[in-house]
This record gives sequence, structure tokens and C-alpha cells, in this order.
Amino acid sequence: MAQPPLTPRATGYARTQFMVVKIPVVADMDDLYHQREDRIDQALRARGLGTVIGWGDSLGETRAGGSRRVAYTRVDLDVADIEAARAALQQVLAALGTPAGTEIHYSRDGASVADVYAPPEWRLAQPVVRGLRQR
Repeated sequence: MAQPPLTPRATGYARTQFMVVKIPVVADMDDLYHQREDRIDQALRARGLGTVIGWGDSLGETRAGGSRRVAYTRVDLDVADIEAARAALQQVLAALGTPAGTEIHYSRDGASVADVYAPPEWRLAQPVVRGLRQR
């Protein structure tokens, strides 16, 4: 099923859609000041595709002793065109040197899927269930 056309609502704003980028936290590749989020936002805005609406760190699996480390940074996006945003994000994320395993989450035909970075390529439209990519 194709996405509905992007027509302005009665408010004058174009219809937008939600996407998420998940960037694994890798030792010695710290983005202490979260500059990646700003660069992603700048790239989307420059192309008229959308914006970053928020970001945050997410915890991984529970370790022995009950502690959990930060596993990835999640970047929430509001986009006007998922397909164009995917293409732009794939370019921008690779240029930023994001690590293997970076994921771009979106919906296609009512199903949750993710493009997964496996340098130098992206594995496209991998199935996702409850926010977790199927391995």
C-alpha cells in the first residue's frame, strides 16, 4: 500500500511521519556533545525533509549484578517523505562515521522495518518486532 500524498492539512502544515535512528554506543567513539543529532537535523532541514524532534540514550541488557549500560543513542525524527529521508539519512550517517549496526526505523505498508548499516552498505527493510530488529 503506497503512502498517502503529502497534502497540507487545514492548519497549513504538511503531513509528517515518525522515524527513529538508533546509533550503537561504541567505546572510544564517544559523541559527548551529541553533535551527530545536530548534523542529522541540519541535513534534513537543508533538504526540506524534516527535523530531529528529540534524542536520548537507551539502556542495554541487564548485566550480572543488575546494572545496565547505555547501549545506543536514539534520534527521533519528524519527516515529510520517508523514502527521501531514508536516502538522505543513509548518506549522512555513513559520512558521520556512525558504527556498524546503526538502524533507521520506519513503517512500510503498516509494518515496522529498519535499514541496518553494515559498512559499506545498508541492509534495507529488515523486519522489526516491538522495536527490536529480528536477527
